[in-house]
Amino acid sequence: MAHAITLASSLGDTLRFASMTATEELGRLFAFRIEAISKNAQVDLRALLGTSMTVTLKTPQGYTRHFHGIAVEAEQGGFVAIDNVRYAVYALTVRPKPWLLRQTSDCRIYKGKSVPQIVREVLAEFGYSDVRLSLTGNYTAREYCVQYRESYFDFISRLMEQEGIYYYFTHAQGSHTMVLADALGAHAPVPGFESIPYAPPTERGHRVKASITEWTSALSVNPTRVRLDDYDYQRPKASLLANEQVTDAADVHSVSGLEIYDYPYGSVGHAQQVSTGQRFAQVRVDALNVPAATSEAVTDAVGLATGALFTLRDFPLQEANREYLVIGATTRLVEVDYQAGGIEPDADEAPFACRFRAIRARQPFRTAQTTRWPRIAGVQTAVVHGEVDEDIEIDSLGRVQVTFFWNPPGKPKADQSCPVRVGTSWAGKRWGAQFIPRVGQEVIVGFLEGDPDRPLVIGSVYNQDHLPPYALPGEKTRSGFVSRSLRGAQGEANEVRFEDRKGAEELLLHAQRDLRHEAENDHFSTIDRDETTSIGRDRSHDVARDDTLHVGRRLRIEAGEEIELVTGLARIVMKRTGEVQIFGTTLRVTGAGAINLSSGGATSITSGAAVSITAGATVAVNATAAITVTSGAALMLSSTLGPAVLKGMPPLIL
Repeated sequence: MAHAITLASSLGDTLRFASMTATEELGRLFAFRIEAISKNAQVDLRALLGTSMTVTLKTPQGYTRHFHGIAVEAEQGGFVAIDNVRYAVYALTVRPKPWLLRQTSDCRIYKGKSVPQIVREVLAEFGYSDVRLSLTGNYTAREYCVQYRESYFDFISRLMEQEGIYYYFTHAQGSHTMVLADALGAHAPVPGFESIPYAPPTERGHRVKASITEWTSALSVNPTRVRLDDYDYQRPKASLLANEQVTDAADVHSVSGLEIYDYPYGSVGHAQQVSTGQRFAQVRVDALNVPAATSEAVTDAVGLATGALFTLRDFPLQEANREYLVIGATTRLVEVDYQAGGIEPDADEAPFACRFRAIRARQPFRTAQTTRWPRIAGVQTAVVHGEVDEDIEIDSLGRVQVTFFWNPPGKPKADQSCPVRVGTSWAGKRWGAQFIPRVGQEVIVGFLEGDPDRPLVIGSVYNQDHLPPYALPGEKTRSGFVSRSLRGAQGEANEVRFEDRKGAEELLLHAQRDLRHEAENDHFSTIDRDETTSIGRDRSHDVARDDTLHVGRRLRIEAGEEIELVTGLARIVMKRTGEVQIFGTTLRVTGAGAINLSSGGATSITSGAAVSITAGATVAVNATAAITVTSGAALMLSSTLGPAVLKGMPPLIL
């Protein structure tokens, strides 16, 4: 005898269908609970796990419907006698293949992909490619998207919930297809079940076939407006406030002021747009509005499935006779010949019964945003990453790329972070502090509101490969900053160092190349003891006005070759040979007391014009030998008071 309901499994006809309860819902994974019986009490349950199973319902009218999935649970539930034959009872839980993604957990980064692309990529990696996109929205690529310590299925679920994408499954013999949807256009009536009448039972055991036997409708109060706000550091003054409300005025109830405000949008990358906030706000208000007007019904229409459209007719309340979308269903199938327990079935129990929930077709459906968004409590460390030969890779905003330790380069499908901003002690408009993390450094990364998609470098730490600049614990009294020359070797660095060892306190300022001091007004320097300056080459000292040097005791200036003093046309040159040259248009030597000129050799006074020697008293010219006075013309000696006397000669009358 051919049965109306059959079970196809890897065991062939060893397992015979007894009953099934199937639960389906838009945007959620289905679950089929199947009871099967077998004369074989030694069925290998482990061999069933992960295998394909199809329940097929065939009606006398020729309609066929399949329920397909994979077995994820199997149990042996005792025995039952049917027609004096003992059967083992088995309970099987069947799920869609994407359910397997719930049994995973990973940390991973996706870059430059839209949500539909991410969903298809993730499912394909787990061997599931039966995905059909029935989307109308424009889903832009996300700059950066993190899966963090969550299952792959939770990861793609929260992304779809945020974007307003939901899904349902269609079934065939040996396969099931996941349909991604975002609008009514992704749904259609099932042929033969486009219009279903309301027909309650007229008497026990007699019902109109393919009808709805129970119908209830419910309304509820819900938020009707959503406002979302965010901040874009690339456009700090831009307003990103998004404000959306229920689109259909008929859905607005009389309770006013029910508004949801939230911050931020939810990460989609660094550059935020108002259009993104508007889309997210509309998705949230649509999801909140789904329970506002729902209907629940019971039917024996075997073709009515989750995701299908149908039109209700013949309901006494005329406004209820309209098109609906099935958003969830619990279907019960019973094969009465093999009903578990061998108990005679209720005369009213049919092989097929379905209780479903529906909303008006014109009402947008969105899955409630219930999937947990991962949060990182506290901070993590990461390593600065670079693709260039230099050890500094940065953009105009001072952002760096980092590699997290949960996503190392050797990991399959690993990718680096987005450009991460670097926190600093001071940040102004073209002023503040700037310390750029170098490639290879281990940095401390915080996350805005704990969001893995919003990292921020807030510091750095040493490790065994990158030790502190001062050997510890021996140099524990030293503090400071030591940089590193770009592509420089060990020791090629600028340094500011504080030595706090008692009795040896020191401040060191070291420049690997040039050291520049600039003061736009005064510069004061006070040294309580000695100052020593050592210059390897030249020194230039430029003073725009006056330069005053005061020395309390002795000033010594020493040069190895020559000392030259110059002002205007006057110049004094002192050479290492001992020669001193004085140049000028006029030379004046004035002494308040005596002036002594002493020479170990000859002394020569030469003038291109007259030479005048004037004294307020006597002028004495003495020589241990002869004195020679020679004139190229007349020689004149003059005295205004008396005769001129040359010692050793008679007086001369002049």
